Amino acid sequence: MLKSIFIVALVLLMSACGGGGSDSTPASTPTNPTQTFSLAKLQSTTLGTVYSTQLSGSDSDGTNYTGSISLANRAQEMLSGVLVTPRDLLLSLSGGGTSIAVTATSYVDTSNNLISLVIQTTGVTCTPVSPNNIPSSVKIGDFGILSTLVCDDNTTQESNWRIEDAGNGNIFAITNATAKDQFNAITSVTEVSYTLDSNGNIIAFKTVVTLNASSFTLTYSSV
Repeated sequence: MLKSIFIVALVLLMSACGGGGSDSTPASTPTNPTQTFSLAKLQSTTLGTVYSTQLSGSDSDGTNYTGSISLANRAQEMLSGVLVTPRDLLLSLSGGGTSIAVTATSYVDTSNNLISLVIQTTGVTCTPVSPNNIPSSVKIGDFGILSTLVCDDNTTQESNWRIEDAGNGNIFAITNATAKDQFNAITSVTEVSYTLDSNGNIIAFKTVVTLNASSFTLTYSSV
């Protein structure tokens, strides 16, 4: 089960390069709603590591987990005639006698549009119906819908994003995704969270995945 949940989370992490799932703790100091925030560091195509952190989490069965996540860009290359930046992601968790690591690579063009997503762990490739992305400059209250991802295993993923107040001058960049099977039935809902400070630095990360059939939920976040 853990592996299938990871695959769902990977698709969202790599397709949106932005997060979701705000913390339930009330903000001590509201962030200025008119302030503009840059997502440039989160969406960076510069060669090298974009983000890396240790993780801890738990599931709805009471199992605790530890792990890590790493996002890193490789040198630009051509993909089907388009200049792209490959971004590799490695996500791992261990707990309850289970250990799993999965990898994926997203390919974004020079306008930061997602062109393709390859999940090496399963060999599945996903492609957006039309290239699009989350804006590089946002304010609290901004939101939008991302292009549907169509995967060659006959699954799809519908995603949207929004920006929320994280308090103390910070924001949550929130992406929510609904995965569907070949019969268009919802299989899972995922939110991935990056908390950004006023300079656009990533200061926290969180993911919540819920399997629709069993209501099993896995939550993990940066430590």
